[in-house]
Amino acid sequence: MGEPGDRRVLIVAGEASGDHHAARLVEALHGLGPCRVRGVAGPALEAAGVERVVAMEDLAVLGFSGVVARLPRLWSAYHRLLSDARSFRPHAAVLVDSPGFNFRLGPALKRLGIPIFYYIAPQVWAWHAERAARMAGWVDRLAVIFPFEEPLFQGAGVNARFVGHPLLEGLEPEVDEATFRGELGLAAGTRILGLLPGSRRQELLAHLRPMLAAARELASGRPDVAVVVGLAPGLASGRGRPARAADDVSGGGGVARRGDREGDRGPGTPHVVRGRTHALQACATCCAVASGTATLETALFATPEVIVYRTGWLNFAIARRVVKLPRIGLPNIVAGAEVAPELIQGDLTAARLAAALAPWLDDPAARERQRVKLAAVRAALGVPGAAGRAAAWLWEMLA
Repeated sequence: MGEPGDRRVLIVAGEASGDHHAARLVEALHGLGPCRVRGVAGPALEAAGVERVVAMEDLAVLGFSGVVARLPRLWSAYHRLLSDARSFRPHAAVLVDSPGFNFRLGPALKRLGIPIFYYIAPQVWAWHAERAARMAGWVDRLAVIFPFEEPLFQGAGVNARFVGHPLLEGLEPEVDEATFRGELGLAAGTRILGLLPGSRRQELLAHLRPMLAAARELASGRPDVAVVVGLAPGLASGRGRPARAADDVSGGGGVARRGDREGDRGPGTPHVVRGRTHALQACATCCAVASGTATLETALFATPEVIVYRTGWLNFAIARRVVKLPRIGLPNIVAGAEVAPELIQGDLTAARLAAALAPWLDDPAARERQRVKLAAVRAALGVPGAAGRAAAWLWEMLA
């Protein structure tokens, strides 16, 4: 149970970005006093001292149809967490995003008498806005990370507070530009076209082929353009369907590795990097980025980007019925205007993607105009310190 004076917290973070942001929250919480935290944890939360009850991977689901295949694991995780909550008796439960799971778990925890602190609001403003009103019945405090969310949720009766966006703290390239270029064997003047196809295997399979086809078209007439694909650490490479997609589009030349010389490769043959996502976003001339947190990161580096997304027909059909926004890209939602073009579903073709990226590769003035547009995103997100402010508000609940 821990020491008598310890504050006990049950935490649930169901995907990589939530794991990372929740870990900062836990670190800030430990700085406020003795506490014991356990629950659904990934690598970052475990490194922050969280005791794992359920693995984060058990909650990872992509799209509406993906839920069906994962139902046994999700059901098992749900019951393990409720059982643990009865014995652990936390002073509060911290739910981090993941509405598909947390919107079922949260009310059940509340019925056990556990106060609910929600960190990083589910995007109910994009789908099922009426769920904001339902949250008022079981969420005690909601720490939101976008400024427009505070009045939206308060208007629905939820005790919400804007704490700032966690990306504003610690968003830095993993290495400096000279090191990054050196690792890839790129000369100082080489223009970099960055491709970020997504952090999940399904996203890689959906986005890599049109991205690489567009990159090959652009690089064929621009010998000083290097194509760099940033892959998430958990994605396979070198074999399987993702690698075959890269090999097919690059004309059988495979993918370049660190240290390959430019002259040894055909035009558009991509370099593939891991653990260098932020360096790629910061150093690229422009990027194509799958919709998600990476689009916001790229915008915060003021790098021109095209936001892309493609999913299965069933997921898309359902999304068209429930999503209420004219734009899906986070930079566009935050800015309240199109600061990054979007190519979604059938609009995502190699020709359209190449046409959208070409002006930023070729025209420094066009690139600078786009960078000025993207500055509005950073300005809208407030100042760093989101985790600390959220932790202080949570600690009030625990006292």
